[in-house]
Order: sequence, then structure tokens, then C-alpha cells
Amino acid sequence: MPVPYTVIGGKRWDRVRRYPYDLTFLVLSRGDRLFRGALLAELQATGVGEILWVGGPEVSYDLESHSREFPEVRFLVLSGPATPGERVNVGISEARARRVFCLWSDARVSSLPAGLVSRLDTEPAVCAVPLARNARGEVMPTLQVPRLAKGRLSLDWHVPSRDGERTLFPFDYSGIYHGERFARLGGFEPSLTNPHWQKLDFGFRAHLWGESVRCLTGLGITYSTQPPADDATPDESYKRFWLRGLAVRLRRDCGVLPAWRLPEYMARSDTGPLYAVKEFRVAREWVRRNRYRYRLDPRDLVAGWEFA
Repeated sequence: MPVPYTVIGGKRWDRVRRYPYDLTFLVLSRGDRLFRGALLAELQATGVGEILWVGGPEVSYDLESHSREFPEVRFLVLSGPATPGERVNVGISEARARRVFCLWSDARVSSLPAGLVSRLDTEPAVCAVPLARNARGEVMPTLQVPRLAKGRLSLDWHVPSRDGERTLFPFDYSGIYHGERFARLGGFEPSLTNPHWQKLDFGFRAHLWGESVRCLTGLGITYSTQPPADDATPDESYKRFWLRGLAVRLRRDCGVLPAWRLPEYMARSDTGPLYAVKEFRVAREWVRRNRYRYRLDPRDLVAGWEFA
């Protein structure tokens, strides 16, 4: 179930045009003990599109007064706890533009190329990720190259070297998402509560289902603080990612979760054999429902990564 939320401020929905804006800025609140109005003011000054702010359930400032200060901004206040991916899902579902630029409130847009939306229309991708710099102005290694060794997945992180370079998933969830393609993929999976595996699940699903995530070097963001480090410890979220991604095989142009994967999963699982069988069956049914959406075998995706 989507996280309930309340909308404060902003203009009414333009029901005549489905997409009355070229771009939506989606600001995810992070560590905002003091409201960071400077970012909203900067985004408004671009004159590019609408602005959404997503936060809650606990806020330590008066959003009613801020909605008067920024009457064009819609503030989405979540009614309960939510993963970062769920916040992105909510924001994109509320957006009134075809493309949504997602960034955190502790970042700034340092470069926004002219004709950006037209450029994105010629380079279809479910997400275009920006060049990210830290507070010292240094380019951050935000692109991932997947590796498989003895059935185990690892990621090599590196600095973007060319425009349009492929990456596995949007670093820190930041990037310009194509709303319709994002929705067709199902967005970020809420049941994966670990952000690392939630992003990896989304990225793998996107590439296995024929989409791509690419870097747009002309687009830039700069962080004012160090983004939180991901926890890549295998946990419940990892198990779900493994079942829906790495364990899938492509057979006769459709994806399957083979029955012979069950003993391997039972050996990996720490929930006991009976519950492991139940988890496997649920995942196998999910793969079966989406079987015709798979375009690649996970092994081929990783093996051919650097040649794509």
C-alpha cells in the first residue's frame, strides 16, 4: 500500500493538460532541522517547472508558513515512516511533468543545461543521473560496474568519464526520472527497506526489462554534506533482490525462477526451511507474472556490461 500523505500549498491541478510542466523538481527532505528554503528559492529562480517537497512524518517547522513563503511549492507530508524509494514513488506519482528531477535537500543544482528536456527526449532512459560533487567540489564516484564471481555480486564504483555512460542505478536516488517508464517498472520496491538493495533491485529490474540508467555529465549537483553511506550487508532486502534478480534465468524469451534454485536459497536463508520455501514460492509467482518483461539473463547483463 502506498504511504498516505497530505498535500499543503501549491496550485490546483491543471486538468486540461496532462503535463502542464516540462520538469518537476522533487526535493526529498533529509536532516532538515532548520528549513532549507534557499534550495527552493534557487529552484524557483530557474523558472523551469513545478517544485514538490517530500518530508515527514515528523517535521520540526511550520510548513503552513513556508507554504505562504513559497506559494508555488507543493509540500507532501507523509503520514508514516517510508523508505527513500517510497518517497520517490510518492513524488513521481504526484508530479505534473513527464520528467522528474529528484534530489535531496542537502544538495544544490550546480548545472542545468539549456534545452535539457529536449535532449532527454532524444536519449531515452528511465533515469538520467547527474555528475555529483562533494562539498569540496570534487567529482564523486557515483557510477557502478557490476561484477559476478562465484555467484556473488560486487560493484566497482568510478567517476563518470563520458556523457551517456551506463550505470546500474541512480546514486543516492538522485536523477531525472521518466515518470511513465518509472511507473511501468513498478518504481522502487517498498518491501526492500535497505536503501542499497532497494536501489540495486530497481536498477537490475530496469536493465533486465530493457530500460537503462545513464549519466548526463552536463547536469550537476553539489552536496553540502556527505551523503550517508550504503549498508551492503546481506539481509532480508538482499534475499528479495536475489530471488527477483540474480536468481532469475532467461528461458525461451521469458524469465523464470528455476526450482533448482530453492536448495541454494534455503542454504542462504536464515528464516528456517519452511519459511524459506514460502518466500521462494512468493518470489517465483512474482517472476511468473512478469516473465515476458525480462529481456536479459542476469549473467549476460553483468558479463556484457562494459561492452554495452
